[in-house]
Amino acid sequence: MEQAAVQQQFLSKVSEGDSIEGFLWKDLHWQGIEWHGAEVQKCIFEHNRFIGMDWWSCHLDTVVFAGVSWSETRLRDCVFTSCRFVNCVFERTVFNAHQFVECAFEACVFSECQYLEGALANSPVLDLRIEASRIEKLVMSGNQQVHLQFKDSTFMHLVLTDFDFKCLTLENTAFTNLIALECTARNYSFQGTQLTQSQFTDSDMSGSDFSHANLFQACFKGCELQECRFDRADMRQALMIDANAAHAIFAGAQLECANLSGTNGERAVFCGANMTMTALNRCNLQYADFSDCSMEFTDFSYANISHADFRGGRFMRSKHHAVIDDGTRYGSKQGILPPDHELLRAEQWVKL
Repeated sequence: MEQAAVQQQFLSKVSEGDSIEGFLWKDLHWQGIEWHGAEVQKCIFEHNRFIGMDWWSCHLDTVVFAGVSWSETRLRDCVFTSCRFVNCVFERTVFNAHQFVECAFEACVFSECQYLEGALANSPVLDLRIEASRIEKLVMSGNQQVHLQFKDSTFMHLVLTDFDFKCLTLENTAFTNLIALECTARNYSFQGTQLTQSQFTDSDMSGSDFSHANLFQACFKGCELQECRFDRADMRQALMIDANAAHAIFAGAQLECANLSGTNGERAVFCGANMTMTALNRCNLQYADFSDCSMEFTDFSYANISHADFRGGRFMRSKHHAVIDDGTRYGSKQGILPPDHELLRAEQWVKL
């Protein structure tokens, strides 16, 4: 009876539009109750359980949740500001247009959840495990003391800003349209990870391992990719312009219709790669290894391919217009289009 009276008092304040402030609730079991428009401030929930609830347009500020669990609960258009979550579990919970702003998460778990849309921003502590969940749209930015674990989950649109991947442990997790701008992932393993249509623009990913990863239509514009491994990765239609991929390994990679224009690929290894319709315009490819590559309609125009090794490679209508090829080892040049001297003279005239 005491629990029911406490809950009824809470709901009465909510229905009257009153702000609820300065209360401590311990060991309460909330089930099948709707919170619509609740304003809760400076309260503490200890070992409460929220089951089958609907929170809608609620605002919770400076609230502490310790040992609290949410199960089969829906949070719609709710905002948590400056709250603290300690050893909390969200299980089979649906987040829709949900915001966590300046909230601390300490040893918390999202399990079998759906995150339809929301943000997790400016957390002073972010120690969170996301498992067996589907994340449709989530922005993570400005967080400190980050320790994240993603396991058996699918992320359809995750945005990370100024993020260091050393704070993230991945296990059997797939990404589509991951946006990681100006992030750091040095010597990180993305091996076998699905990263379809993901963007790593201007990020430092030196020494990372993308072997066997799905990088279809991924973007590495302006990235530091020295000594990265892309062995047998699916890089069809990938964009890697103006990147630094010196000493990177692309052996056996699928590079059909990829664009590497302006990239530094000095001493990179492409042996055995499928490079059909790959664009390598104006690249630095000195001492690169293209042995046994398939290069149908590949465009090397204006690239420096001096001392590169093309032996065993297969060309078909490949463009080598105005390349620098001092000491290049071709094997056979069959399939390479002849130089367009008229175009070259026209270009030189324009420069004058």
